[in-house]
Amino acid sequence: MCSVLPLLLLGAVLALKVRAVTGASGDVVICTCDLTPGICDINCCCDPDCTSTDATSVFSYCLPGSNKVHIQVCLYNWLIFRSNTPYSTVLVTSSSVPRTPDLFCVLPGDSTLNYFVTPQTVNETNFSSLSETYKGFSFSPVSLPVPTFTSFYKAGDPILTLSAPGVLGVLRQPAPVGAQIFCSDTNPARFLQNGTTSCMRIISDLNTSCLSDRALSASSYYQNISVLRVPTDAANKTALNVEVTGLVPESPALRGNSCDNVVSQVIYTVVYNGTQGIQNVSVSFILLNVTSSQLLTQSFTGLYKSASATSVSSVTRSGNPGYLTGLPVLTDSGSLSLLTLQGDGSCSHSPVQFGVNSVSGCPITVGDNETCSDLRARAYNLLLGGSLPQRVATFGNATVTQNADWTSIIYQNCSTQNDVNCTTGCLVPVYLHVQILWVEVGLLSNPEAQVQGARFKYSCQSVKCRDVVMLHTQASFTDITRRGPAPRSQPSITDREPLDFFFPFQTNGAVQTCALVQLILCITSLCLCL
Repeated sequence: MCSVLPLLLLGAVLALKVRAVTGASGDVVICTCDLTPGICDINCCCDPDCTSTDATSVFSYCLPGSNKVHIQVCLYNWLIFRSNTPYSTVLVTSSSVPRTPDLFCVLPGDSTLNYFVTPQTVNETNFSSLSETYKGFSFSPVSLPVPTFTSFYKAGDPILTLSAPGVLGVLRQPAPVGAQIFCSDTNPARFLQNGTTSCMRIISDLNTSCLSDRALSASSYYQNISVLRVPTDAANKTALNVEVTGLVPESPALRGNSCDNVVSQVIYTVVYNGTQGIQNVSVSFILLNVTSSQLLTQSFTGLYKSASATSVSSVTRSGNPGYLTGLPVLTDSGSLSLLTLQGDGSCSHSPVQFGVNSVSGCPITVGDNETCSDLRARAYNLLLGGSLPQRVATFGNATVTQNADWTSIIYQNCSTQNDVNCTTGCLVPVYLHVQILWVEVGLLSNPEAQVQGARFKYSCQSVKCRDVVMLHTQASFTDITRRGPAPRSQPSITDREPLDFFFPFQTNGAVQTCALVQLILCITSLCLCL
């Protein structure tokens, strides 16, 4: 016995392994996956209705709990001379890997591995102690964290507001949620992130929604709203009021079958001064009249301007210096605009993006007895976006003080006629084609886009009263860069075949004739000898 014990200890030190193996069907006392009496449940290795002796051989896997897991302590069989352990043992032979030593495994009777033990008895005496030992915290009240505020706004932070009752909130910039097109009023406006969001609102009952729906009223976007200069102002509750730019908009009013003064566009302008915070907030509106229950399209814009920026003449860059694809094309009257159609059928405008060919439009209706001059002015105003630019910026960082940074726009208008009103017909512009020619200048490795010229070409059509006319605006960009010759590559190797019989010993062209004569004489002499 004394000689066996050191041998066992030596084997335990050299080759002790702990293995988790699964037992066959029937080892599990309670079969938790046997859900269909009389039918073999798939992958339920303990189901007595499965007739196979070893269920693990016919199933791809065993469901959890359908086979018993044994913890085995194994040694190489050649290390064991005699076993006197009181626990069950098994000899494991590996048939998949040749010349693998057999294992002698001991299966300890660990009661902690068995969940099907007799549970504790719960009575009035031990109820409190067991509850205290095993209690959880799922229903315990969670202390809310105390909000902390930074000393200044960072890019992307929501702009904090303070309502009239003193409730802390954020400045809202409604936006569509996910793939939907309907407005969600929970979207916050984020500091220094210029952008426009567009979404739709449902006007199901015009008579009710006109006066009760706050989203249609301009006052809901500035009244009783104050913006915190910096986030730490939330402690002393000091804020700046949102001012209205221009005339104070009227409230929606129901006049017959029309709801007037409905908000179509909201523009917030935030003036900031670095880490000192927000200096001023203003808002402007575009209103329209709604004549029936419909889907209303609203747009919300957030603009952020530095207080240290120079005056009104400063222009937002569209590149530095060359234009960047997707940014607005600059003119002396602002960004070049493209006529677009809103979801409610009204006409609107969006910036022309450099390098993006596009075409869009919207319909207008000719009024009764409308004069031709008024109709033409209305069409020109819609096609141009309300302004008549004379010059376009050649670079994206052009300034109004440098004439070299601008090029004149070529206009091709329609011919004028002596028409009076729409009864006899008016010749009006219905199509505007904005053609922009540009080139790439500078280094070949980092070219800059420069506008060389722009032409506004109108196409006209004769219309009469009550006609529905479709106006279109098209923007096209043409690259007229004159490419230089491609950089020369390394010279290639030209292979050459031997010039004559005596190559490579004689390659000079001057001796080729002599070599040919020698060859003929040699062949002739050979023939005479034969």
